[in-house]
Amino acid sequence: MNNFIFQNPTKIIFGKNILPKLGEEVSKYGKNVLLVYGQNSIKQNGVYDAVIASLKTTNLNIIEFGGVKGNPILSHARLGIAKVRENDIDVILAVGGGSVIDECKAIAAGAVCDNDVWDFYIGKAAIKNALPIVTVLTLPATGSEMNGGSVLTNDETLEKFSMGGAFTYPKASFLDPEISYSISLKQTAYACSDIMSHLMEAYFTTTSKFLPIQSGYAEGVMKGVMSSMLVIMKEPKNYDARASFMWGATLGLNGIGGAGVPGAYFPSHALEHPISAVYDIAHGAGLSITTPAWLKFKKDEVKNRILLFGKNVLGVDTQSADVVIEKLEEFYTSIGTPIRMLEAGIDTPDIDLLSFHADKLFRLWGNTNYSMNDFNTIYNLAK
Repeated sequence: MNNFIFQNPTKIIFGKNILPKLGEEVSKYGKNVLLVYGQNSIKQNGVYDAVIASLKTTNLNIIEFGGVKGNPILSHARLGIAKVRENDIDVILAVGGGSVIDECKAIAAGAVCDNDVWDFYIGKAAIKNALPIVTVLTLPATGSEMNGGSVLTNDETLEKFSMGGAFTYPKASFLDPEISYSISLKQTAYACSDIMSHLMEAYFTTTSKFLPIQSGYAEGVMKGVMSSMLVIMKEPKNYDARASFMWGATLGLNGIGGAGVPGAYFPSHALEHPISAVYDIAHGAGLSITTPAWLKFKKDEVKNRILLFGKNVLGVDTQSADVVIEKLEEFYTSIGTPIRMLEAGIDTPDIDLLSFHADKLFRLWGNTNYSMNDFNTIYNLAK
């Protein structure tokens, strides 16, 4: 196991009826609040009214900034940065899923620097400061509520890159499972795929032959999320299932599972980002497409990990990697998330374009072991 330093500063407020405490928490960081949200779903499910009511109890000055896309874009983040500067914002409040939180991190870092915010995503500049962020999680999936990472799409170049660091961890995150009752089963399925992928990346790519703690952690969270998903499909308002699912999303990418894992990297994510950047599909839907395709491409190299996953997560005792991958695809299909680009409405994917963007991202993330032919092969497996 590698040496590591683990520190996670985010305060989690979890459970029922917690939003009345939001105003008090936000007020710790100033009076002028930028309230950021997506496409108005929070105004339909009651979350917006509850948030505003709580903020008003502490007499906060609220500036609203809606319209964050499911795949957040650079041009919108830049508008948010301008809004922060125009209104002397002290604290950013993200009310939404990972997309909203990710864009808030871009705004928080971009508003207090001299360079363009995209420089953080292409490795041209390092984050040295950021405005405080508080989040109200409405769609558990990305784990962004308890990590410093952010993914953003440059809508001019169609590059979907990431950045992050110690300064962009949320100060506090409010997780009320009842808020997630209104999430559709399709969105929940995409979220399930996203959570699982966060844990599978290090699980399948590690070079270690003995990693019982991190492997067991990943297996346990994945099994918990999968079993919660099956209950939610039958009982969308089952509190314990929604609560377990929400907490599993947070645990999936808060730094614990990947701490000290030798050789770990994120190939399925790097393959997925070009798909959702070019074709604007849900990130989780893209991951249920790229994960099996990557596993098929690498099955001989990571066979032992695939068989371990099959036995300990899927309950499949076999010596065939193909059987395990097939069972994983069957699970994805059973919950309603696609396993081929065609199923996601991408009839004629531009393989060369996707490979071009994947190559740039793999190199940016420090992995040069893939050729353009490799990317073409994987994307053809995902068609």
